[in-house]
Amino acid sequence: MSENAPGRAAGYIRVSQERNARNGYGLDAQDTDIRRHAAYRVLELVGVYREAGVSGYERERPELERLLADAKAGKFDVVIFPSIDRAGRSVKDVIEIDCALREAGVGVVFVREGIDTSTPTGEFFRNVMASLAQLEGRIIADRLTKGRQRKAAGGGYVGGWLPYGYRHEAGAVAVIPEQADVVKRIFEWRSEGLSYREIACRLESEGAQAQRGGSWQVSTLRRIVSNRFYLGMAGFDGHPVPGQHMAIVPKGLFERAGAFNGDGA
Repeated sequence: MSENAPGRAAGYIRVSQERNARNGYGLDAQDTDIRRHAAYRVLELVGVYREAGVSGYERERPELERLLADAKAGKFDVVIFPSIDRAGRSVKDVIEIDCALREAGVGVVFVREGIDTSTPTGEFFRNVMASLAQLEGRIIADRLTKGRQRKAAGGGYVGGWLPYGYRHEAGAVAVIPEQADVVKRIFEWRSEGLSYREIACRLESEGAQAQRGGSWQVSTLRRIVSNRFYLGMAGFDGHPVPGQHMAIVPKGLFERAGAFNGDGA
């Protein structure tokens, strides 16, 4: 297809939450770039495939799969990507997507880079820019990993399971008041010498709900009484560090309850 020949075009836009938050190149901005390019090329834009909240590293991208299937069905003549990194975050993925489209007889354009891969020069610059996109993606991932490590080293919450009595709230750990009261009673009863089975019976009689519903188990209560998270401690690299969350149990009560952990259930 010549530069200004009429034809049918499709657009593909994608954004992950991290990318969108970082530089604001969201779906609407990408959509605008695609429509401007289609108008410049005098192409009929027959559809835009929108992938929201999907990383460029993910293998399962429903809209991309639909785009490739429609390309094979001959529904358009060219695909417009707003940029190379919207197609993929690895050189391998970008080349595979580009080759699959061109094998279907569909041209490929990357707007921001000004690349049309129907020419040998375009192929060369596609590979160069895809390498840069891959490098950028790895730098971002490394930065995020180091950021999580720094946060964990400082006792911050970096995701994952939270013990009974806590919940995730706005990127931090918050106490669930009614569950915190149950936790305190568990520690108090254990410090008084009650067995875990006796504590379970008391909780059942009070109608206290376990974390995932159902009945209270001895193993669950044992984990609660030995969990230093309730002291306001977190773990990093196998070592306890002061956490950024609120403690539920004072140190003295924690130690008194723990004194009975060697006893039977």
